Amino acid sequence: MKLSARTFRIQFDLHAWAGVVASLFLFVIFFCGVFAMFREELEVWQEPALHVAPPSESPPSFDAMLARVREQGPLPRGSHVGLLTHGETRFITAYLFEPAGMRVVWLDPLTGTALVERSRLASELYWMHFFYRLPWGMEFTGVVAVALLVALVSGLWIHLKDLRAQWWRFRPTAKPRFSASDAHKVLGVFGLPFTAMLAWSGAVLCLAGLASQGFGSTVYRGQADRVTRLRGYTQPVREATGREAPMLSLDAVVARARASVPGAEGTPRYVELHEYGDARAWAGVYFQLSPLGPDHFAYVDSVNGEAFGSSVESRTPGFTVERIFFDLHAGRYAEALTKPLYALLALAMCAVLVTGNLVWLERRDPLRTRLGNRVLERLTVGVSAGLVFGTAVYCAANRALPWTLARRGDWEFGLFLGAWVLAVVVALVPRGSSRRVGSALCAGAAALFGGVVVADAALRDVNLFTALARGLPPVFLAEALLCALALGCGGLAWGLRGRKHAQALPGGDAPEGPFVGA
Repeated sequence: MKLSARTFRIQFDLHAWAGVVASLFLFVIFFCGVFAMFREELEVWQEPALHVAPPSESPPSFDAMLARVREQGPLPRGSHVGLLTHGETRFITAYLFEPAGMRVVWLDPLTGTALVERSRLASELYWMHFFYRLPWGMEFTGVVAVALLVALVSGLWIHLKDLRAQWWRFRPTAKPRFSASDAHKVLGVFGLPFTAMLAWSGAVLCLAGLASQGFGSTVYRGQADRVTRLRGYTQPVREATGREAPMLSLDAVVARARASVPGAEGTPRYVELHEYGDARAWAGVYFQLSPLGPDHFAYVDSVNGEAFGSSVESRTPGFTVERIFFDLHAGRYAEALTKPLYALLALAMCAVLVTGNLVWLERRDPLRTRLGNRVLERLTVGVSAGLVFGTAVYCAANRALPWTLARRGDWEFGLFLGAWVLAVVVALVPRGSSRRVGSALCAGAAALFGGVVVADAALRDVNLFTALARGLPPVFLAEALLCALALGCGGLAWGLRGRKHAQALPGGDAPEGPFVGA
């Protein structure tokens, strides 16, 4: 089907503007999504103390873990504590929700040792995937996902008639405008099912809370709890009495939760205590979840052991749909295959976003005569290549900073943000070529990613070459990810450095940018 000239122009402008406006935010989402896919592996990799702890065959004692938590400081009445188990290491993560913020402690059920969190690398990159630290960050991410859907639909429409011819066409030796356009189309077409699924599921998951508020205020006349029940996210609301009461053994509470939910087996994934020490204290026990399957959890009174809510009562069609979307979005099925595939497709989408911006600029203003277009070009290079460079600095800081440094996690995160901001500032400097800046940032990222892997191989017992033999696949996967990023960044830096296409401006000057100028 061939579109009329007017319809084509409308769809092209819709595709271009939706992509350009959302592109830099989408780059952050997709690039950090690579690290979100490997969050659990990176949590083990970032803390060398966990490298001596392969998974334990015997289930941990939650009572013993709670005793270790109490050794870190008194637990006042009404405390909120969470205990997270891991399939990658025998350590258990204890979350202490305090008025000043959340405190994280790693507990070893075998030796009884407790380790204060010294790095947040995996968590911060995971949170950045949906701009969690920004006000309304989750909802903003959902809006950006909707913009991506608009760009996908309009892009497919305008290229549909030429799709067969453009499917395999890639001319790397052609002029940059054409080679970048080919890369944009080929990668976009091959990644279309993946990107559409991620955009749709991401929009649903990120905007579900905001939509629930809207439905509660309008359809249900302010009864927000009715929407919550329909979604299957109802949690107990139990007011503390202010009176102390002896609590049951936490292991006994877990056993009662397991008995109250058909299908709940094995070690719970997460156990959280609410109103600790109070007469109305209760625990939420969440068991390991099978991909694309039902949830298993129960709420148990920590004083009398009575189960007063479970996944059986709260399971709703809405919850099942959202759960399927989450599993698809996070690749929680056949993970050995889907995690690397998702990561590769996410990086391909990063390339689609960058090439889309630059092709749009070449089409509108090939000589970059307009200030807005020059700024967009430099922002594209600074934000995208700067994020890659900043992440490499984050990984290097994780290994280089002293482990005894106070507030070490804050220092790591500060260096990451500082490197990213510095890269954006350097890219915006008019005197430098944006192409050269991009090449330099990618080369620096390649050196840092590769340097971390080499340093680990030389200085640490557990590294890329020994992790599998020591029973620590998470460390191997994390190191392999860094190797892949180092090779990719190095290849991109070499390609940018080798692309020299000069084009004369009216006055004899040559423009400078990723595509034109030297």
